[in-house]
Amino acid sequence: MIKLFEIIKKNFRLLIRSKTSALIVLIGPLVLMLLIGFAFNTSSLFDIKVGAYSPKYSELSNSIITKLTDDQFEVIKIDSEEQCIAMIKSGEIHVCTVFPADLNIRTTDKIVFYVDQTRLNFVYIILDRISSKIATRSTELSTALTNRLLTSLNNANSKLGEKTSAIVTLTANLKEAKDTTTSVKDKLLSLELNSSKSNFTEVQDEIDNIKRKENLSSSLFSKLDDLIDSVQANYNNVIGQLNGVIEVRENARTGLGALETKLAGNIQSADEIKQAIDDINKDINSIEIKDVSRIVSPISTEIKPITAESTNLSYTFPTLVILVILFAGILIGATTIQEERSSKAYFRNFITPTNDGLFILGNYISNLIIVLIQLLIIFGVMIYITKTNIPSTTLLNILILLIIISSVFILLGAWIGYLFRSNETTNIAAISVSALLLFFSNTILPLETLPTAIRKIVNFNPFIIGEASLKKVLLFNENLSTILPALYNLVGYIIILLMFIYITRALTKRWFS
Repeated sequence: MIKLFEIIKKNFRLLIRSKTSALIVLIGPLVLMLLIGFAFNTSSLFDIKVGAYSPKYSELSNSIITKLTDDQFEVIKIDSEEQCIAMIKSGEIHVCTVFPADLNIRTTDKIVFYVDQTRLNFVYIILDRISSKIATRSTELSTALTNRLLTSLNNANSKLGEKTSAIVTLTANLKEAKDTTTSVKDKLLSLELNSSKSNFTEVQDEIDNIKRKENLSSSLFSKLDDLIDSVQANYNNVIGQLNGVIEVRENARTGLGALETKLAGNIQSADEIKQAIDDINKDINSIEIKDVSRIVSPISTEIKPITAESTNLSYTFPTLVILVILFAGILIGATTIQEERSSKAYFRNFITPTNDGLFILGNYISNLIIVLIQLLIIFGVMIYITKTNIPSTTLLNILILLIIISSVFILLGAWIGYLFRSNETTNIAAISVSALLLFFSNTILPLETLPTAIRKIVNFNPFIIGEASLKKVLLFNENLSTILPALYNLVGYIIILLMFIYITRALTKRWFS
């Protein structure tokens, strides 16, 4: 136990002896954490220059530009599309927005955005903000159009309701007129007119026979002939007038028949119009939603976090802690071994009967204490800034988890320190391994973007395992029992790294001897 204490004491002396190394090891992760924390803690964009060009600006395009112009965006109107693109390349603007000429709601042409794909993450943040503002303006237009449409439908419904009674009255009048026409036609049909002429020749022959038989005075029959001629003339006149009446009756019958047919057609048309009006009213009344906002956005959504509302820093804090542990653990683990190798005590350690396991344990404990001191400061600052109240049971779970995670990276750094002989090579290897573990994590890019085969391997990244476990304990207040598979993996890493360190140290002793 005394030897273990002496080893730990010696490691602290080696670290303190080099003030530069001590400052880098102790303060560096804190500064890194603060810088990254401030970067993640804000979602604002500042001094973003957006170029705008249109062959002919319209009221709509100007309104969109007005919508974009605020504290985040400065919109600059540019004279040509080519100049707008060139200004992106020169860095004078961040995005070029090209509006179609005379942009309006009937325009089929699209608004085009030119971006610099070399700044991938930054570009998509800008486009998301711009798209959001344009979507807001689009929603306003959609709301106005929908409101006008609903107003027109309501007015149409009201007017159609008023005209329905007029159609009903018209239909009744048409039916009455048809009935009257039918009645008049029937009466005309019942009127029998005979225009046949009587045979006055036979009457004259009969008078002549009487004159011969009776030897009557010719003067008497002369008067009778004149009377018959007069009667015949009057009769012929009546017959002529009667024929005219018959012709008029036939024309009237034909006209009334045509009128009856037209009235029947008009009645059918009126019935069809009334049915169409009823159908239109039914369709208008069948519209269930008449609230403009519901029509514009029929499906409403709400985003609810699974954790308590907090700042962005609180959400990213587990990632930042693991990031500090990653760099601090690997660098301290590797630096301690290299400092020991450059010291005069390194050779004495080989000739003394000190157990290798005890020596490795001493280095591990001393490095763990340094990392835990850093984490204690970080957690203290975090709790002070965010005013977070962490339960004691959760603090205990966090402490156990941090010790396990820190142990993995400290031992990984120690192994790197034993693998390489020069300080330069060791530092390069430590930084490279740290960068590799960081790159293949959710911090740089979502794991879902990786191919399935690579993702299965990357899921064993201790950075990913540690980050996910710390989030569950710190943000979701879960117990260690719920993350046992992750703990088993981390403990497995610790055992494997201890074996690698032991073997590598043994080989190093053999090289020295």
